[in-house]
Amino acid sequence: MSTDEILANQRTIIANQQRIEANQAKLDEALKNQAAIISNQQAILSNQDKLDTVIANQERILANQDQILARTGK
Repeated sequence: MSTDEILANQRTIIANQQRIEANQAKLDEALKNQAAIISNQQAILSNQDKLDTVIANQERILANQDQILARTGK
């Protein structure tokens, strides 16, 4: 293998390493985004649980109001 071939191979290796590094950076960004998505999903689930509690409370309030109205004859 000639010196020119060796240098050409080294240039190819360097170019490939640079592509690998760029792809790794993209992968790191994708993983960071996935972590943010998971965090947001957990917050959504927590908020949904809170909303479910509020709705259940509102239903109890309405039922109590209906009972009060029935007792007062209105």
